[in-house]
Amino acid sequence: MMAWWRSRSPTIKGTWLMILSVLFFTVLLLLIRITGEAVSVFVMVLVRQVIMQAIVLAQAGKNARFILRTGNIKLQMLRSAFALGSTLAIFISFVHLPLALASAISFSAVLFVTLGAALILKEEVGPKAWAATIIGLIGVLIMLSPREGGDLVYVLIAVGGAIVSAGTILTVRVFHPSESIGTVLTYQGILVVPVLAIPAFLTWQPISLTTWGLLIAIGFVSTAGHWTFVAAYRHAEAARLAPLDFLRLVLLSIAGFLFFKEQPEPTLALGMLIVVATTFYAIRSNARVAAERTQVDAVTAN
Repeated sequence: MMAWWRSRSPTIKGTWLMILSVLFFTVLLLLIRITGEAVSVFVMVLVRQVIMQAIVLAQAGKNARFILRTGNIKLQMLRSAFALGSTLAIFISFVHLPLALASAISFSAVLFVTLGAALILKEEVGPKAWAATIIGLIGVLIMLSPREGGDLVYVLIAVGGAIVSAGTILTVRVFHPSESIGTVLTYQGILVVPVLAIPAFLTWQPISLTTWGLLIAIGFVSTAGHWTFVAAYRHAEAARLAPLDFLRLVLLSIAGFLFFKEQPEPTLALGMLIVVATTFYAIRSNARVAAERTQVDAVTAN
């Protein structure tokens, strides 16, 4: 299995890591929705960050003493600020809005990622990448057309979270390859823990054993999701990976119907079909790009 993985191109590795990240984050958002009925968002994010940091340090082992070494402290803190804002927005919106609605709004980040990849990171964004992103967003808009309730304040929070999520994605892409994922997540914790300590203390309530189990699960699943997410963007271009995240929208829409009795509208089903088609097109496009680059590299080497 490891030999097969090592033989894959960076684009293919990024594609599969992104799909795995989507699955982790789908489970995470379901856990957030369930746990949010018992504890505040501040407590959830704080406990998650503490568990995540413990896992990161355990994984680093003897190298933990070097985990704060970074070649760009300003970029680390900027990424951490983006991560804090997007995390709070995601937790709040998925607790208070229908899953399909909250997830659909979050996908407006895809357009900002594509714009940022082209204008800031100077990545080559071809017509196919633009088409995949735009068509996917059209599917999202179709899903939103019969507005599914939800307070305007929470909708605006979700939109703001999508904007800063794009910033998180783009800063990950800028990091030098020598910056470890553990370092990136540790700097995130350095900002998150002190900022949320006071609101978490003020909103603290007795927590049952079951809820503690859910909080611990959130910490582990979140760590796995972030690790695969960062790793994916280390391997492949941001504009090529962004459309793959549409798969999460479909999964959460189905979960909302199965677990929370959120009735899907006909337009929701139509939008989901468009999103699914976009996701599979992106996977095939990534495979073609990987094959073309392999051929070019082989010709160049000869």
